Amino acid sequence: MRFLTNDGRFGLLVAPVVTSGESRFQLVVGGRLIGGADPSFAYGAFEEMGNLPRFSDKRLSLLSEDPDTVLAALLSEEELHDPATLSLSESLDHWLIQGYCYEGSVAMLARPYEDGSLAGPALISVIGCVEYASIVEMARCYWAQSDERFRSALWRVKIGSGDGEDRA
Repeated sequence: MRFLTNDGRFGLLVAPVVTSGESRFQLVVGGRLIGGADPSFAYGAFEEMGNLPRFSDKRLSLLSEDPDTVLAALLSEEELHDPATLSLSESLDHWLIQGYCYEGSVAMLARPYEDGSLAGPALISVIGCVEYASIVEMARCYWAQSDERFRSALWRVKIGSGDGEDRA
């Protein structure tokens, strides 16, 4: 099942494999479907996607005008790189995936690894926090249908928890 923004630039593909307890988990960033088709465990992916860091660094406002400046900061500065880098799922092992909230929007960036180095242009999606939360929650609920342990209504995408470490 695909869960996408109206423009198709961001989303998730989730296909539970009931017999193994795993799922096919892929990500759409910049309108491109990324990730392998082999099943993997998706719980950690939903957990990470539900807890993105909220940054206030003004350089991040340049994403649409000067993405290279933003990418350089995300790659080189530990206080941005470490919280924004997502491991998500084994199906995305050959990708650097970074996500964060900035001024009411979620930015999701993806770059492929080739021979241990980043290669090619970054794929970028920027969507509102509410739309992002809705897509992630719908995908998580769909995925959870195949496993009773994860049907809890207690899990929700957190936006602006007010604890100084706001998450989307």
